[in-house]
Amino acid sequence: MQQIPARLIKSLSFSSIPATTTTTLQEIASSRPKGLAKVVLKKGKTQLFKDGSPMVYSGAVDRIIGRPPPRTGDIVLVADGTEKPIGWGLYNSVSMFCVRLMQLEEEATRDPLCVLNMEKLLEARIDAARELRKSLGLPSANTNAYRLVNSEGDRLSGLIVDVFGDLAVIASSAAWVEKYKQEIEACISRIDEINHVNWRPSVEILKEEGINLSDLKEVHPSACPERTKVENPLKHYILLLSNCSLLQAPQSMVIEKKLVKVKIEGTVVATPVTENGIFYAISLEGQKTGFYADQRENRQFISTISDGQKVLDICCYSGGFALNAARGGALNVTAVDTSLPALELARENMVLNNMDPGRISFLREDAIEFMKGALSKNESWDVVIVDPPKLAPRRKVLKSALGMYRTLNSLAMQLTRRGGLLMTCSCSGAMTQSGMFLPTLQGAASMAGRKITVLRQAGAACDHPIDPSYPEGTYLSNILLRVL
Repeated sequence: MQQIPARLIKSLSFSSIPATTTTTLQEIASSRPKGLAKVVLKKGKTQLFKDGSPMVYSGAVDRIIGRPPPRTGDIVLVADGTEKPIGWGLYNSVSMFCVRLMQLEEEATRDPLCVLNMEKLLEARIDAARELRKSLGLPSANTNAYRLVNSEGDRLSGLIVDVFGDLAVIASSAAWVEKYKQEIEACISRIDEINHVNWRPSVEILKEEGINLSDLKEVHPSACPERTKVENPLKHYILLLSNCSLLQAPQSMVIEKKLVKVKIEGTVVATPVTENGIFYAISLEGQKTGFYADQRENRQFISTISDGQKVLDICCYSGGFALNAARGGALNVTAVDTSLPALELARENMVLNNMDPGRISFLREDAIEFMKGALSKNESWDVVIVDPPKLAPRRKVLKSALGMYRTLNSLAMQLTRRGGLLMTCSCSGAMTQSGMFLPTLQGAASMAGRKITVLRQAGAACDHPIDPSYPEGTYLSNILLRVL
């Protein structure tokens, strides 16, 4: 038997041993020319963030190491009490959220390309968010309105991106998002179906982030249209659908299946929004990003229980629930809102879908006053929907908001025929997270002299993922009740 030379054996033994050395986050940070500041956590606080909580509150911070001290928007290391880094994130010197964590140490080891590099991290996270939506079937032939990035749920705290056809609306609620505006817009613009981007700073939240609003207006002037819409449908229908197949549209509509940039009075506008086969015009000066994609699955559910029913939609906004009820075969729909622009939009959407105006009534009236008036006339409905605006924007006002929720729902229950259905909602995170919504509804039932049973509990649509380590991201409650 021929012997293998000792030198070759030594060479083979070394080459067969896999490399076990890895570059630590500290070593990568040390290689940067200017180095990085280090945010050191208090004793006993480290595990919370190792377990995934993305927000380092100022109260969890023991000290900050670095000269000069970090500025808002800077990348910093987050370390345990021994000053060993556990991750990195983006610093804010003003906000109660001292650091928004972007990667933990283990992730940095697995994915070194994104370490301390926001441009690469943004590309990776937005690509991952896009792939997730594709796996959920979004966009589709029947729906081109959806949430592409959902803040902490997509691991980009403070960033929301909603897509409406070929328009992306970016909602900024963190200082770091404003700092990386160009990089974020570049990532979104690279998506094939996106042709227009609208940037919407969340002004009240950004105040708490230390952002000067007047500076924002100068730096980020709006270059996008105020409204996404088509011509008056009574004159002529040409719907320009981005990446959509022929939808269930009225025969009177002519649908051109191709992407066209339309100009109305010199302003470029995007394609119409479609959700579950229903067309919508959206207002970019309206609430949130212009359209409530979070209620998509709940609106579709309403269409399944409305056939042959009288339906009342309280706080109807642009008519989403009302239109789905009509599409589902409701005998008639009464929709109420206090906002004139919202009702004009709702009427546009009714006409856009060629629905019979004799079956849908949009009324401008205060919700409580309308319901009290209807009760005085002994009116009732088979299906009632109550979807009020955010009544408890902060936890400190939750107590007073409970009374408003109780009153609204008590009146709604009295207007629901015995054995009928009430879909009631809360978009207040403080309410949903408190666990007080169901007890409040029980109190409302007692006020109304009614008995309720819960048939269905839901939240935001599946394109609004929630990070369980950050339950504060849960905000929408949608409960279907049988009212006896």
